[in-house]
Amino acid sequence: METLDSLVLIGLTFLLAGFVKGVIGMGLPTVSLAILTTGFGLIPAMSLMIVPSFITNVWQAGQGGAFRELVRRFWVMIVAVVAGVWFGG
Repeated sequence: METLDSLVLIGLTFLLAGFVKGVIGMGLPTVSLAILTTGFGLIPAMSLMIVPSFITNVWQAGQGGAFRELVRRFWVMIVAVVAGVWFGG
């Protein structure tokens, strides 16, 4: 796939997936993985999703007004996920 075609596919994919997440509050990974896998394969598609998924989840958590409470409640899980990604990735 050409570079410009790849960038257009990535941009339109995340535009659509972001729209879906904005409307129903979830669905960015589902929509983006389904579309990106057709163009790039599973592993590259999953790699492309890491940063946008993280950013939209943090943004959505921050909009609720209870971000600190969420971090206090789930700090053990956050540490475990970070350690698992760091050492298992």
